[in-house]
Amino acid sequence: MKTFRQFLAFALVAAAVAVGATSTPAHPLVWDATEKTLDAKPGDGVAQFSFTVTNHADHAVTIAAVRPSCHCTVVGMPSTPWKLAPGASGSMDVVVDLRGKEGSVTKTLEVDSTEGLQTLFVTVNIPVPDEMRREENQRLAQANRQAVFRGDCATCHVAPIGTKTGAELFQAACTICHVAPRRASMVPDLLVARDHRDAAFWRKWIGEGKEQTLMPAFAQEHGGPLTPAQIESLVDFAVRNLPTEPPAKN
Repeated sequence: MKTFRQFLAFALVAAAVAVGATSTPAHPLVWDATEKTLDAKPGDGVAQFSFTVTNHADHAVTIAAVRPSCHCTVVGMPSTPWKLAPGASGSMDVVVDLRGKEGSVTKTLEVDSTEGLQTLFVTVNIPVPDEMRREENQRLAQANRQAVFRGDCATCHVAPIGTKTGAELFQAACTICHVAPRRASMVPDLLVARDHRDAAFWRKWIGEGKEQTLMPAFAQEHGGPLTPAQIESLVDFAVRNLPTEPPAKN
């Protein structure tokens, strides 16, 4: 499965790979850490992180924006844009909304500066609720799973979709949750088949979602953002590129 993951990742980002690059110079913005992890306590509504950065360049560097992978994560920079003089240091805060989440959840932070892009990671280990709380969460998910397409959540889950189809649509609509580098533990891994998955399986799962989970219905007829043609393009992509059978048991 590792080989397949590498193949799929290559297929999705090959256009962005610089041809002929032999080495990557050290970035002048040095962070106190590129990955931070926090163990949340039962009942915590948010997780708070702080990142410190130092400019090791002999010239000023400006951070134009720090873009989180999901709208439930908010970044607080000292200023926008954030200019760091040579040798200067500064800190920014990151707050992750934990409502409706459980297990291990990771969010990415894309740092866009005059020296190029960097990626930071924050991971929150959220206690799994007891059975009563789990059942309540399932009821809430069933009643509100389409909320991911409305309000602030639409910024991450609707706006990037547009009129995309096929592989581009899979990248915009599916990888944000299912094929992220550090996928949330309660989200199914699409690169591992649990059952036989044919076109009918994908058409129903994508179009209607899955009850008692956070998986929304993507079909417009069920309140989602995808047209029938877009759904068919996703079905075709899934059948051609994702495993159709569970791994063989030894």
